[in-house]
Amino acid sequence: MDTKKKVILDVDTGSDDAIAIMLAVLSGKLDVVGITVTQGNKPLPNCVENTLRVLDLMGVGDKIPVCPGCPAPMVRTLTPGRYANNPENQVQAHNKKGEPIDLHPAYLPAPPAHSKPQNMHACTFLVETIKQSKEKITIIPVGPATNVGMAFRMDPTIADNVEEVVFMGGSVDKGNITPVGEANFVHDPEAVKIIIDSGVKCRIIGLNATHSAEFYREDADAYLAIGNAAGKLAHDLMYNRIEVGEALGWTQDGGDALHDALAVASVIDPTIITDLRQEPCDMDINGGAGDGQLIVDHRGGQDPNANTFVAYKADKKKFFQMIYDALKNQK
Repeated sequence: MDTKKKVILDVDTGSDDAIAIMLAVLSGKLDVVGITVTQGNKPLPNCVENTLRVLDLMGVGDKIPVCPGCPAPMVRTLTPGRYANNPENQVQAHNKKGEPIDLHPAYLPAPPAHSKPQNMHACTFLVETIKQSKEKITIIPVGPATNVGMAFRMDPTIADNVEEVVFMGGSVDKGNITPVGEANFVHDPEAVKIIIDSGVKCRIIGLNATHSAEFYREDADAYLAIGNAAGKLAHDLMYNRIEVGEALGWTQDGGDALHDALAVASVIDPTIITDLRQEPCDMDINGGAGDGQLIVDHRGGQDPNANTFVAYKADKKKFFQMIYDALKNQK
């Protein structure tokens, strides 16, 4: 009997998404029944192509369905002044040669995809796959949650067959794209609120946890030393993240976080999260200075009735060993 946990990844494939996909596919611990794609790190067509490139590199491009989804947030872009009220940090980084570099390259450094996406829209795939599954499915949104939020709007009853939603997103008392907002949640806060308000169990793997388990050049070098395509891709993407972080002053010691991969790792082994608190959560969707902020209610300590669990710390050693072991499985 197959005991692998059934998951659907929802991605906006850039650098850390790519490593998250490789971890999910190569770990051997998850049954990835499909990958849905949205915009976020880059426009939707780029994110679809990058997703396919990673799967092709892993040799599974024809085995895991990839469904393109929403090319824009649910409602956030409908009010032009919303960006003016809460401008995002979008500074261009340059390398030591003065050349522009991006945290998420338009196209990942991997061969162009030969596999093709499905004709089914991501939201339709989510609704139909979840409703028809004989086992409950875990959804792992590691980009803006537009596709998942829209699926919950299309058919709220899918919550009955969802084991949990494990977000990479949000933060407590810190931000990365606004003073208080994490990029994935800021880019579609309404979608996150719909999911949280549905009552489904949610684990929120945010910046507090991801930055508690940062990687360094020596970690990337260890992956390169594996000697296969997966290790090289992980290494190259990690080095690029470090270079961008140093250029923009995000890091003074060369460390950065593999945000999306930690969400996947926490599904494979929940003990990787060493500080997880059951706390009521909400989202700021009002368009002001806190737009896209995860609101965590700390009053009264943990709440056994809350459907939201917030991660604060992770075990770096266990996390990076898990990635290493998975990357080694790529032939």
